[in-house]
Amino acid sequence: MNGHAPAKRVQADEVVHGPAEQLQALLSGFMERVDGVRGIAIADKSGLPVASAFPSKASILTVTAMATMAIQSSQRVYRNLGLEGPTDVVMVGPDSTVFVSTAAQNQLSIIVVLEGFANLGLVRIEVERLTRELADVLGI
Repeated sequence: MNGHAPAKRVQADEVVHGPAEQLQALLSGFMERVDGVRGIAIADKSGLPVASAFPSKASILTVTAMATMAIQSSQRVYRNLGLEGPTDVVMVGPDSTVFVSTAAQNQLSIIVVLEGFANLGLVRIEVERLTRELADVLGI
């Protein structure tokens, strides 16, 4: 023996998932559980995309940067009013809604673009679930 532990063999049917694949699976699961989701993304505190599931016509960097700026601006408004929060921002348009939520002690933003008919109560529940799942995958 050469003193090295034997390499672990990976079975042919065994799937190896890294964090990127796990994040994509979480976003896909969210979209399957919530009707009316046009797209969903996770951004870091600088507004840079960490993971996303949007149609190709969307500029992910623009979506994540602008949504992160919206939540950060709303937090400044609250601070200036002497209030704590918010953790969620909902922007309602004529045929769509954008839901932005903070996660991981404001280190991440979850951005969900919805059809106008989407159930915001269910979205909020599923965003809380996604936040817990992100903590497990990212170790935060």
